[in-house]
Amino acid sequence: MCEHGKEIKLCTCIINDNDTIISHKRFTKYKSKKRNDYIWVLKRYVGYANTTMDGMIIFPLDALTENFSTEKMLEELNSRNCFDFEYNPNEGDNLEIFAPSSYDRKLSFIYRNGEWTADFYNGFLHETEKINFGRVTFD
Repeated sequence: MCEHGKEIKLCTCIINDNDTIISHKRFTKYKSKKRNDYIWVLKRYVGYANTTMDGMIIFPLDALTENFSTEKMLEELNSRNCFDFEYNPNEGDNLEIFAPSSYDRKLSFIYRNGEWTADFYNGFLHETEKINFGRVTFD
């Protein structure tokens, strides 16, 4: 898993048990299966939500493991391009990293004022759209 000194890479290729790449439409189904991969989702901020909903907010954590924390991820994101595709962050972009097999255990970052910060959007108030997704690797 994640160890200190390992470089974090946000890869867009997700391969299922049949060695085929998972598409955007099948991603939710993939995420719900038992996996050992950390999954990331990159979203673009659209604006305030037009609908009202009731529910509970799932707040991001400070760390997913002892060695995989918000602090470590912020160092990586703000020092180099961690993505394996051409990407220039836009103001308000949101990156979420989910723990294996768990939708309620995540880290969340928002790009503001030229750097990534630890923050999240309230899904009841703000609307986002998925840009890309993949798995986290440690080189």
